[in-house]
Amino acid sequence: MRESELYLDVVGPEGVPLRFPAATLAERAVAFGVDLMILFLSLAVVAIALVAAGAAAGLASLVGLALVAAFVIQHGYFIFFETHWQGTTPGKRLLKLKVVSRDGAGLRPDAILARNLMRDVELFVPLATIAAPEQLVGDAPWWMLAPTSLWLAVMLFLPVIAKERTRVGDLVGGTIVVRIPEATLARDEAARTSLVPGAPPSDAITFTQAQLDHYGERELETLADLVRKHDQGAASMQDLKIVARTIAQKIGFGGPTPTDDPVRFLRAFYKQQRAFLEKKLLFGKRKTSKFDD
Repeated sequence: MRESELYLDVVGPEGVPLRFPAATLAERAVAFGVDLMILFLSLAVVAIALVAAGAAAGLASLVGLALVAAFVIQHGYFIFFETHWQGTTPGKRLLKLKVVSRDGAGLRPDAILARNLMRDVELFVPLATIAAPEQLVGDAPWWMLAPTSLWLAVMLFLPVIAKERTRVGDLVGGTIVVRIPEATLARDEAARTSLVPGAPPSDAITFTQAQLDHYGERELETLADLVRKHDQGAASMQDLKIVARTIAQKIGFGGPTPTDDPVRFLRAFYKQQRAFLEKKLLFGKRKTSKFDD
């Protein structure tokens, strides 16, 4: 189960608010772990290549190349992917996470650069200090250790205490990490067939243009909502029969089909009327309701 769901509102330049689910700390940690694995593998490959290529070279030049390569890979990895993959890295893409601008504008290269350069200050330096404190503080008195410890705590635990789970790099770059929302589309009744399973195509219910021109978009959406409710068990067969009989009488459709199989009748009418209205719309003629000419 995810942490308590947090939603972030991002207002774009047009003034339209967009709501995104914030990435949880666990998701960000896993994504960062995946990226670190790829990063370390890349560093290992480069190190092996340098050792092989520099076997005949001096040791000093080999160490210098290794340090430069490590710096470029460590910082270039995140900057490259977030710039070219629209705010994602391999780890973020795996977890369906994305970096977006806090002000709703496009993610700028300077924001990506700022948030990633801060990673040394907020993560790698604190971790290195915890692993080898004598390298930073040495024999400093306790009153000098207190602000250092506070700084380390703020750097490491800011995402835990911050309201929007932002780290220092996000604050500097004006960014937030969100979960890419999964779009759930409602069932389109126009995609359903009016044929009884196994019936020949000639048994399909068809309507004339005059019959389809009787209703508009508003009635079409009401009909789709009724059929969806029937599929969900919220509308009875009797309700569908009444609606099918009413439509058949209004448009002048003859035959027993509306009452014998109202679901098939209503699906066929929805499918063909929607196609009819969309065709009219292509020519600039919109019929919003049955009261429009």
